[in-house]
Amino acid sequence: MDLGLKSRTAVVTGGSKGIGKAVAHSLAAEGVRTLICARDPEALAKTASEIRRDTGTDVLTYAVDLSELQNVKRAVAEAISTLGRVDILVNNAGAVKGGDFLTLPDDDWISGWNLKLLGYIRMAREVLPHMQQQRSGRIINIAGVAARNPAPTFMAGGAANAALINFTKSLADLAAKSNVLVTAVSPGLVRTDRFESLLRQRASAEGKDFETLVREQMAEYPLGRIATPEDIANLVTFLASERASFMAGVTITVDGGVSRGVYM
Repeated sequence: MDLGLKSRTAVVTGGSKGIGKAVAHSLAAEGVRTLICARDPEALAKTASEIRRDTGTDVLTYAVDLSELQNVKRAVAEAISTLGRVDILVNNAGAVKGGDFLTLPDDDWISGWNLKLLGYIRMAREVLPHMQQQRSGRIINIAGVAARNPAPTFMAGGAANAALINFTKSLADLAAKSNVLVTAVSPGLVRTDRFESLLRQRASAEGKDFETLVREQMAEYPLGRIATPEDIANLVTFLASERASFMAGVTITVDGGVSRGVYM
């Protein structure tokens, strides 16, 4: 199936590893020139080299901390300068800490939200005027299922993700008039380095053995496994494509059926 993505351009935040890396790889495989952003320049360079080798498509890098407004502005300016335009923005950067509610300090809430929540909002605010001028574009926000599945040991992350789902719908209504489609993808557990880190935090907060908690998590999934980064990237690539030209304001859950409810 031709997704109509060849020669398009994209910015993927948190693009050096995990879901972001898989998204950048998937887009590049469809011929999308991509700028990946993350804090670690060495990790970015390694990822870009791997994707170029695998796909033959150019991948650019920009090392940046997106928790600061001026850095967001610089990142978008760099993208416009090097890519010429931005057709696709995938907001993925951010890792909000889990932990016990009564002992998790304010600094962890604030730093997590500055990157995950405000980082998405600021990136969208910088990119949207360019897309409005083009009269086309896609903004795709990665917002985990904790948004709809509250957990007492992941309140900061769950609250940020819930806010992002609300933000996605509101921005979609605003952007649709310019043919800019805004959607969100809501992953459950994904087998990344972050997966292990979050589970270790949760195990510590609940006083459980890590391996026991892993087995408990797997047992909850109807498909008997958690997602791979590629599972998420496949959907993101579809939403970025011409084949999803009537998708706006929706948040799609990708969790192998573990969430309980009748919403998507």
